[in-house]
Amino acid sequence: QVLLVDGNGLLHPRGFGTACHLGVLTDLPCVGVAKNLLQVDGLVRDELHREQIRSLQRSGEAFPLTGTSGKVLGMVLRSYNNSSKPLYVSVGHRVSLDTAVRLVRACCRFRVPEPIRQVRLGAGGALPS
Repeated sequence: QVLLVDGNGLLHPRGFGTACHLGVLTDLPCVGVAKNLLQVDGLVRDELHREQIRSLQRSGEAFPLTGTSGKVLGMVLRSYNNSSKPLYVSVGHRVSLDTAVRLVRACCRFRVPEPIRQVRLGAGGALPS
C-alpha cells in the first residue's frame, strides 16, 4: 500500500511537503508527484533545465534534481511519450527515490499517474489543476 500525493515531498522549500506530512500522519509510504518545479535549493526553471527536459526522449526516462547543497531532492520524469511536460517525483515517507520513480512510472498511462488522474476525473473538475 502506497499513497501518491498530488504535491511534493522532500522537494519543498521547508524540505517537508504534503507527501511527507501525510506519510507521517498515516505511517504509510508516500510519494510526491508534482506537475511544476518548486524553485528551492538553487533549482530553477532556466534554459539548462528546459534543455534537460527536452533530452528526455521516451516515457520512463528521468534525471535527478540536485540542489546547490549537493542533495538530490527528486527526479524529473517523462511519464508519457506524447507529453513534453515532465513530472517532478519526490520522496514523501518510507520510500526511496528509486522506488518512488518506479511506482510512478508503473502507474502512468498518461502524463499524470492513474490514481491521481482518477481522483481528478471523479471530482468532476472540482479540484484545481
